[in-house]
Amino acid sequence: MPPDSLSTRALVSRSWFLVLAWIGITAALFGVGQFVVHTRAITDFDRHVTIWVIDRRTPALDSTMRAITWIGSWIAVAVAGAVVLVLTFAKRLAIAALILFAVAWAGEYSAVNLVKHAVGRPRPPKELWLVTAHGASFPSGHAANATLICTAVTVAAFLFSRRRPVRAATVTLACLVSVAVAFSRVELGVHWTTDVVGGGLLTLVWLAVVAGTFGTSVALAVPGTGGDESGRNGPPTDPTAVVR
Repeated sequence: MPPDSLSTRALVSRSWFLVLAWIGITAALFGVGQFVVHTRAITDFDRHVTIWVIDRRTPALDSTMRAITWIGSWIAVAVAGAVVLVLTFAKRLAIAALILFAVAWAGEYSAVNLVKHAVGRPRPPKELWLVTAHGASFPSGHAANATLICTAVTVAAFLFSRRRPVRAATVTLACLVSVAVAFSRVELGVHWTTDVVGGGLLTLVWLAVVAGTFGTSVALAVPGTGGDESGRNGPPTDPTAVVR
């Protein structure tokens, strides 16, 4: 069977596994949230970090964090999804890439919001807020979204370029941006530190499960779109070199 196709039976079984994995991850995150909320040492740690960060606010830092935090918004996710859609219609990405992006986002979004409602952790005091925020505090949706977007960009870099400097730079930038968005939520006064850690880890674990379940079985890039060593787009000399 070709590596970019799955039988109906295999597709159904893997889909069920993904559903069960999502339930397990969401339940585990709920347990972590309950532990965080009811552990005095952790809540004290969160308060001390928030106070330390807010005491070091400057107008320039506040403006920068307001701009960076946008990367974790639902608008940024929508933009990323639109880019994936355009690349799919342009036959640069396989339809599987669009489907997996939608599955990854849906799992992350639903888990974050379900746990938010279930845990119900209060956000930092409103007098600390520099931006508007909605809903409960744990986990951070912005941190989760930023991790999803940065991972998608990293995957795209590996799909479209085989140049190591490009890949290394993308991975480094993606990590820095994810951390910056997480920090912005604390600096802007709308999340505790463990909120952003929880949101980021949730997404990383979920994406790892999605990739492990389907990523090695389907082709994400249309054959012939992978970059060669010189950086030109063209068919790789080895058909197996198309990143899957």
